[in-house]
Amino acid sequence: MKTWFTKKLGGNFLLVALMGILIAPIIYIYYTCPGDTFYESVMSNLIATGLALIAGIPIALWIDRRIKEQENALSFKNERQKEVKTLSLIKEELDFSLSSLFLKGKKGNTTTLTIQPLKSDLWDAMSSSTDIQRIEEPDLLNRIVSAYYALKIVKSIEEQAYKALQGATVTFTMPDGTVKNGAQLLLEDARGFDSLFESNLKEALDMISKRLEVLKKYEN
Repeated sequence: MKTWFTKKLGGNFLLVALMGILIAPIIYIYYTCPGDTFYESVMSNLIATGLALIAGIPIALWIDRRIKEQENALSFKNERQKEVKTLSLIKEELDFSLSSLFLKGKKGNTTTLTIQPLKSDLWDAMSSSTDIQRIEEPDLLNRIVSAYYALKIVKSIEEQAYKALQGATVTFTMPDGTVKNGAQLLLEDARGFDSLFESNLKEALDMISKRLEVLKKYEN
């Protein structure tokens, strides 16, 4: 709104100034009735001024347009550099949860519960701010959101399993006769999402890597 108001005010000012320049000579001639020498001088000045305006205005507009294009290009570059930082941090967090936690202790493990939870603190912080708005491609953002969706499902179930393990031991007799406690059942539920978890995170990491390759041209 401020930009529109500023442009309108500037345009109106120029229009008033131009009208003043055009009207002032007419008023002067009407009240002073100058001689032929004045008219010759005025005509020569008007012709010179007209030629200057004809040549100068397009050049001034071209220069102004070029300046705005450079400013827009610089602003776009800065945004893409911020996007690189955002994606790099997200990639690091997702890769840590996948490679260091899931693949090295959680995947397929229904007998023991690893204490260290999956990591989503960075994403939680970014989601509550404007950082994720820097991600320009909607498809990439959707893939990242899907990865964290699967991650948080598994993380939540594992947290419940950990609480059940610390609480009173309640056992359940399964249809096949085996006896399991609440923590074991929850852990098995978490492992039921292993395939979804792994595929979503790998796809997100792959898309992030491809996007970062595209954004390398904005590094310098």
